[in-house]
Amino acid sequence: MQWRSARVWPVLVSTLAAIVMAGCTSEEVVTGPRIASLAVISGNTQTGPIGGLLPAPLVVRVVDQQDEPIAGAVVTFAVTAGGGTTSPGSDTTDADGYAQTTHRLGSEIGVQTVEASLPGLAPVAFTQNATSAPASKLTVDGGDTQTGRVGSQLTTQLTVKVTDAFGNPKAGIPVSFVVVTGGGALNANVVLSDADGLSQVRWTLGTAAGTQSVSASAGALAPATFTATATPDLPAEIVVLSGGNQTAAPGAQLNDSIVVKMVDQYGNGVSGVTIDWVAAQGNGSASPTSSVTNATGRTATKWTIGTKGGPMTLTARSGTIQTPVGGAAFIGFATVTAGGRSSCGIDAGGVLYCWGFNGDGQLGIGTGPAGSGPIYAAPQALAPVTNQTFASINGGMFHNCAVTFSHVGYCWGDNNNGQVGVGSNNRSTNEPSSIDVSIPFLSISAGRVHSCGISIGGRGYCWGSNERGQLGASVAFDTTTVPGTTLVTFHDTNKPAELGSPFGSGTYFFGPWDWSAIAAGGVHTCAVRQGGNAYCWGLGREGQLGNGTNSVDEYRPQLVISATAFDSIAAGYKHSCGRSPTGAVSCWGDNTDGQLGSGAAASSNVPVNVSGGLSFLAISTGYAHTCGIAADRTAYCWGKNDRGQLGDGSTTGRNAPVAVAGGLTFATLTAGDFHTCGVTTGGTAYCWGDNEYGAVGDGTVINRSSPTKVRFQQ
Repeated sequence: MQWRSARVWPVLVSTLAAIVMAGCTSEEVVTGPRIASLAVISGNTQTGPIGGLLPAPLVVRVVDQQDEPIAGAVVTFAVTAGGGTTSPGSDTTDADGYAQTTHRLGSEIGVQTVEASLPGLAPVAFTQNATSAPASKLTVDGGDTQTGRVGSQLTTQLTVKVTDAFGNPKAGIPVSFVVVTGGGALNANVVLSDADGLSQVRWTLGTAAGTQSVSASAGALAPATFTATATPDLPAEIVVLSGGNQTAAPGAQLNDSIVVKMVDQYGNGVSGVTIDWVAAQGNGSASPTSSVTNATGRTATKWTIGTKGGPMTLTARSGTIQTPVGGAAFIGFATVTAGGRSSCGIDAGGVLYCWGFNGDGQLGIGTGPAGSGPIYAAPQALAPVTNQTFASINGGMFHNCAVTFSHVGYCWGDNNNGQVGVGSNNRSTNEPSSIDVSIPFLSISAGRVHSCGISIGGRGYCWGSNERGQLGASVAFDTTTVPGTTLVTFHDTNKPAELGSPFGSGTYFFGPWDWSAIAAGGVHTCAVRQGGNAYCWGLGREGQLGNGTNSVDEYRPQLVISATAFDSIAAGYKHSCGRSPTGAVSCWGDNTDGQLGSGAAASSNVPVNVSGGLSFLAISTGYAHTCGIAADRTAYCWGKNDRGQLGDGSTTGRNAPVAVAGGLTFATLTAGDFHTCGVTTGGTAYCWGDNEYGAVGDGTVINRSSPTKVRFQQ
């Protein structure tokens, strides 16, 4: 045992002395009472962690004034500062005068003391140094259970405290912070605890609404968890979840509710937002007209669509945020027409519909032209035109014309050459515009850049480009500039000019004649006079005038050389066809792609019979193909087929009639530039061929080589 110097406290203790005297032998010489003293021997100034048992015992010794040990003295040990315990609390001195105890330090860091005492003596003290204990606990100290918007930084820092087993702070402990759920970010991943045992980070919430969490850990200590509630950001978008693009009978309520979701910029549903449901004019109504989003951001309404057919729009709106929902009413087409890169139709109620390319306003839907677009790959209803209902329609290259049941003519689309006929040369007209209402039109035919029509009285009219004399009118005759010579010039006109009428004033240079049918082609025109004779005029370089020559500019009608009369006629881009009252069809002009249907490759400047011996009810010519309805209502086509415009399921050109695939029977049929459309005897519209601009009307831009049902039909 290591002995340490001790402070000696001399005192006269009568009772102790008595005990000591009683134990003396007869040989001992006692000169007076024994005086006891108490001294620290060992175990003082130790260092240990709080709560720990000091390694060395605390030892005292009791001796008399002769430094002789006093045995049997009871020494009491008591903690006087810092807490902790001694064991035992008292000890009796042994034969050598020693007594001892053990000291378990208290929970306070710093100086801790234990006093040893004997009755009647001043105590002696042991002074110990208690150091901090190892880190044993990690607890949340602040920043838990906050609420904030997704993507935002929480206002209060996340704080944890590192302590020992007695709650004393532990400095310099690395604490790791990790986002567990909800995403987001922390401004630091590892933070050392400070002098107060604290580690802090800033938490920016993730973009998912709901409960998010962060875990804090320090070595083997049990981790601490923070949770936060992330609320949605401000409303940003209305998303259609279900119920869009339904179709029903006009005026009916759609089967399924229209369900939308209000979301923030991150796609979280936003609750408590009022959604107004607004149907475009004529597009029906919603019930309810407004509703509030639920806890998930959803709300719904029922839509009763309008009474006309075709596509319709219901708008879900909240302030400046709005989203259209599409729907449609079934269309029952009475007739359709194929134009350049668009198509149009009329339903049983006389309402107009168009679809396809609208770069020149040719759909007539009131949307201005936009160069190469936009494309509408499904029927679009035209706005009502002063309560007019339409009886017939015909498609040109980039414009269309129609006639109402009250015999008013309308045209719309490309008007660079005045082909719309409204008295101006504005680039385009994007909705139907009436043509000279003093002319009661029976029919109108739209060509490449000119148009022609026949009145109910049989008079013929043309307007638009007259570059090759194709108007058969608006011609000037100059007999004075070069004496003895008549100089002939052709003039465009932007309003109807009667066939045979000169440019300006003067007498008719032919006619006026009565006509029963007329067709505007590429750069030529053909017509049938009452009585059955067919005439063509304009450009005849490919023989399309049928007069036995390949003349260039014929402004006077040229008699088509035919042994049979015609009751209908059609003009393509560079060829023409006519039908006899018996159903025989003959064609003339360019035959590069077999569009004459003669079974041969040669072009012809006089009519040649279409091969196959078929009898036709109707005939129609496109850019370089021809189609007709046979007596049994089967459709046949021939000519160019690079886009599938013949409808036989292939893209192989034919120089003789080939049946259109599908076994359908047709009531009407028209050949456009590179596609074809018709209405079956059952009242269903089909188109096929070029669909690059949506002219087939099936909602796609995929070419179709066989009849494809136009959208919005039962």
